[in-house]
Amino acid sequence: MSVKWTNGAGTPQAGPSWSQMVDEAARILGVEDPELLRMRGTDLQILEYFQIKKKNFAPLINWMVRHLDAPASALASSILHQKLAALSECPIFYTTNYDEFLEKSFGLFGRPAKIIASEEDMGSRNPGTEIVKFHGDFNNPDEMVMSEGHYYRRMRLDGPMDLKLRSDLFGRAVLFIGYSFRDINIAYLFQTVNEMFQKLPNSFSGRRAYIIVQNPSDFEYRLFHRRNIEIIPAYGTDRSAAVAEILSDMAA
Repeated sequence: MSVKWTNGAGTPQAGPSWSQMVDEAARILGVEDPELLRMRGTDLQILEYFQIKKKNFAPLINWMVRHLDAPASALASSILHQKLAALSECPIFYTTNYDEFLEKSFGLFGRPAKIIASEEDMGSRNPGTEIVKFHGDFNNPDEMVMSEGHYYRRMRLDGPMDLKLRSDLFGRAVLFIGYSFRDINIAYLFQTVNEMFQKLPNSFSGRRAYIIVQNPSDFEYRLFHRRNIEIIPAYGTDRSAAVAEILSDMAA
C-alpha cells in the first residue's frame, strides 16, 4: 500500500513501484535503458541476473531502504493503514511488501504488533497482533523473495512461512487487499487457498476467501469465482478512499 510524503527539499515522494525497482536494478548493472533488458527477459529474470552479477541484492536493497523511509507523519495520515489497524477482530496480517509501513503505522495507531519474517520469529505464545512478512523484509534480507529463483522455490509452498500460512488459515477467513493475478506467486496462492478451503467448507457464506477489487469487470468476477474467492467491489476513481470505506464498514 503506497504512502506519499514530501522530502526536505519539498519534492513529493512515494515508495517505488516494482517496475521502478527493476529499473534501478538495471541502472546499477550499467544498463541505462531497462527496456533493453526487458527485451531479453521478465522482471524476475532481470533480478535473477542482478543476483548473479552482484552476488547478492545489497546494492538494490540499500536503494529501496533510502526510498522507503517515510516519516511518521505520512504514515499517521494514511487512511488505509488507519483502517487496517482498526480491524480489531483481525489478529494476523500478511504482507508481501518489504517495507516497514504496516508495523510502524500500527504502532502510531496504538496497536503494536509482533513481526514474523522467519521461522525464529514464530512460536510466541503472545496472543497479540502479528504482521507476517511473507516475502521477507529489509531486516531479514536472506528471506526476501525477489528473483525468479526465489519465486519458484516459494511456489512449492513447503517452507516455514508457507506452513504457517496454512496453519493460520484453519478456522479463519482470508481477505486479500491490493493483489491481482499479475503476481505469479499470489496467483498460485489464490489457487492453494481455494483448494484448501474446498476441503473446509464450513463458513456462513460457503466461501472463506475474499478480495477487494476496484471497479471489477467480468474478467475478475469469473476468474475469482472459479477459485471460490468472493469479490468485494470498491467503486470509484479514488482506490484508497474506496478500500478504506470497506474496511471501516468491516470494523463497525
